[in-house]
Parts: sequence; structure tokens; C-alpha cells
Amino acid sequence: MTLPAAWALQVGLRSHLGASAALATHLGSPPRIYDRVPEDAIFPLLTIGESRIRPLDGRDQAMEHDIRLNAWSRWGGHKELREIADAVHDALHDADFTVDGFDVISTRFVFADMFRQPESDTYQAVMRYRIVTDRTAE
Repeated sequence: MTLPAAWALQVGLRSHLGASAALATHLGSPPRIYDRVPEDAIFPLLTIGESRIRPLDGRDQAMEHDIRLNAWSRWGGHKELREIADAVHDALHDADFTVDGFDVISTRFVFADMFRQPESDTYQAVMRYRIVTDRTAE
């Protein structure tokens, strides 16, 4: 099985989040949005993490994507993480954005966890979103 929507969604998601002015105040310009935390990372930053993809019943080409976004901060507390999580929510919840070859049917916030990494001065927020895509009608 091929999952062409998965990569197209990640590209569209990164572009959409990167265009958020609220996120830019935290993540800089160009925004620090990565697949993983770079070794020479400048904090704060956002990573597009793990995902789970499954067919959506009743729609032939529709896929349900369970996407995890991770915010990383060394600010010294939860304040910066909460501000980044709020900016991600404002940019993404119920958002309509472009994904090459696919329509975004819905984007919904599911949950967020915020915690300090053990034995570290790094704080992490894990945010999960459910995004449904369907192949664009030709």
C-alpha cells in the first residue's frame, strides 16, 4: 500500500505552520520546524513527529492522519511551551490549508501533554491533531 497523502500532508503542514505570524514570534524566520531536533538546535523549535495513518471508512481515497507535533523549549518553565502550543492550535485547529493533490477535510486538536525532560533543562509539549485528507477530484 502506498500512502501518498502522508508526505504531501507533512509538506503542506510545515508550510502552513511556517506561515503563522504567531508561531514566527517564537520560532523565528525562517521558522525552526524540523523532522527531528538538530544537534546544534536553537530553541525553541517545533518538530513534526510520529504519525498514524489509516483509511477512513466510507470514502475510497480518504485517510485519517494522527499527527504528533512537538514543541521544545529551554526557557526554564512551561510558559513558552504553552504560548507555542496556543499558536499551533490557533494556526491548525479547524484550519483549511493546501496539500498538493489532496483536500483537507478536517483538522482537529486531540490533546497536548507538557513536561520537563528528565535530567535536562529542556521542556517538551506533545500535541496531537487528527487530520482527514481525501484525494482531490480530477
